[in-house]
Amino acid sequence: MVGEYRGTMIIGRVGLDSSSRIAFQSHAHSDHFVSGEVIFSTRATKHLSHLRKGGFYRETEFGKTFYLGDYKAKLYPAGHMLGSAGIKIWLENGTLFYTGDTKWYKLRTAEKSRFPRADFLVIEATFGVPVFTFPSPREAEKKLVAFVEEALDRGRRPTLYVNQTGKAQEVMKILEVHGYTVRPSRTMLKVARVYTKFGIRFGNVDKDGDVVLRSYRSPRVENSLSPWELMVSGFGGLKLSNHADFWELMKIVEKVKPEKIFTVYGFADEFAKILGGLGYEARPIGRDQVLPKS
Repeated sequence: MVGEYRGTMIIGRVGLDSSSRIAFQSHAHSDHFVSGEVIFSTRATKHLSHLRKGGFYRETEFGKTFYLGDYKAKLYPAGHMLGSAGIKIWLENGTLFYTGDTKWYKLRTAEKSRFPRADFLVIEATFGVPVFTFPSPREAEKKLVAFVEEALDRGRRPTLYVNQTGKAQEVMKILEVHGYTVRPSRTMLKVARVYTKFGIRFGNVDKDGDVVLRSYRSPRVENSLSPWELMVSGFGGLKLSNHADFWELMKIVEKVKPEKIFTVYGFADEFAKILGGLGYEARPIGRDQVLPKS
């Protein structure tokens, strides 16, 4: 059966982004960290996670069939950040695909996402309502460059607030492509060194960089930002998100063509209602619910 117990999502005895004896971890953001006797993930997720936590990770390649406990499974790129993965699992009564955090459009520092056909779909709903309509990554880039250029033209040093793992490296690469140097935090640099092991290099780091990068958790963000400071997030001033917006989520649903859909995270309730109104059999996964297998 598929279920959620005390906030954890379990298939049989296997955890999906949830701690269990056998667990799957979709990517290296701390809110998805898991523990277990063995944790299945991509190689990049293992290396990035080990910057902050221990654990025995079993590396698994995209597109290669393996066994997750008693279940045959396969990983697909999720497009959320370097190494992020969705997982397809073969159950007794059909196949299930769990997206993890995901992105339809290609980012510069993440693998292009892929979405297989499956009978059951467990999909994130972080931005699962139509008000969340983001520009394409390339359109967001243009807005970012325009902001940076205006600040520099006025003799100001722009400051960008970003997630230190994933988003910071995406912004670093964007700014490198457009000819700007950056002054990131130590944590951002540690993460960037892991990215270089996977072929994503940054040649624009400078202690006197054109653009300052700070953690979005910085106390400064809680105060009003100056005209030369910008929060880069789906919830921030510049909508350069590594999550799918509402319309990207709809594209994913259409691609997977599931018989049943379970929504998780964010606007799970609202997204399930919208999908139901469109004729899909959909419902959110709530705390302490046990979901039927068919």
